[in-house]
Amino acid sequence: MTMNNETAILDAALTVLEAQGPGGLTTRAICEAAGVKSPTLYHYFGDKDGLEQALVRRGLADFMRRKQQSTAVEDPLEQLRAGWDVALEFALKRPALYALLSLHVRSQPALVAEAYALMQSRVQRLVDMGRLQGPVDATARAVWAASQGALSLVHLGASRKEIEAVSDLLFKSVMKGLSPAAP
Repeated sequence: MTMNNETAILDAALTVLEAQGPGGLTTRAICEAAGVKSPTLYHYFGDKDGLEQALVRRGLADFMRRKQQSTAVEDPLEQLRAGWDVALEFALKRPALYALLSLHVRSQPALVAEAYALMQSRVQRLVDMGRLQGPVDATARAVWAASQGALSLVHLGASRKEIEAVSDLLFKSVMKGLSPAAP
């Protein structure tokens, strides 16, 4: 396997992760799935934690590409909703990767700093336009917390339909609560 061992190992690790969850992510299972010996894995990633970090970074890079594509629409509220939906879809399509990311974010909150900053910039635009009210920091935290609440249902094993319904309810409720009162 000379084409790109690093990519092959990451691909195999993602396959193992999604099939068996974070608990099944062992160096032995990954090496077997990638068709490499453990020294090859250690050469590229140092250890299992290094491999997990690489998987998380790779997943986040893909996530951010999708999140940034939601800027194609012009309305900042639609951008905010599209970004919210991208996060939900990421967690639903890759629940084990999302679980691994969640584990790593607890000790490394900076992992999601770029995603938070993008969401906060969209909230800032909505506040500047008068479409949302309140201090931008508090408003952004409310949006983030509501989104994370919907995403937490993935960890509970709720059905896609239930998660999507709660997510929609939370988004609409938070937007209503943060919108200026109608005259």
